[in-house]
Amino acid sequence: MRFGRVNVLAGALGLLVGSMGGLALGATFDRYAAKDGFHVLTLARFYLREGHSHTMPLALLNLSVGLLVDRLALGDVWKRACSWLAVAAFIMPLGLAAKGAAGAAPDFPPIGMIGVVGFVGAALLLVIGAWRRE
Repeated sequence: MRFGRVNVLAGALGLLVGSMGGLALGATFDRYAAKDGFHVLTLARFYLREGHSHTMPLALLNLSVGLLVDRLALGDVWKRACSWLAVAAFIMPLGLAAKGAAGAAPDFPPIGMIGVVGFVGAALLLVIGAWRRE
C-alpha cells in the first residue's frame, strides 16, 4: 500500500469520530432537540448534526480510495493527488461542525467548500483511473 495508507487511517478515524459525534448528539437529543413532543432543532445544532452526518460517507470515500488508489491506471502524481484530495474532503464536515460550535454565525467563512473540492477531485480521479484500467 503505497499511497492509500493515509486514507485507510483517515477513513477509520473518520468513522470513529463521526460515530462519537452521533453518540453525543443522540445522548443530548431529548434535552436539546425535542420540546413538547416535537422535534425542535436550533441552527447551531443543525450544523453540528450535518458535520456528523457528512463525516461518515467521507470516511467511506477515504477507505475506498485507500484500498483502490494503488490499483488505478494513474501516474504516481495523480495517485498522490487523489489520496490527499480525499483526505481534504474532511474539511467539509469540520467546517460544518465548526460553524455549529460557533453558534451558526451568519458571517462564518465557508471553509467547508474546500472539502467539496477535495471530494469532487478525488471522486473524479477515481473514475478516471478506473475507466482507464484494463
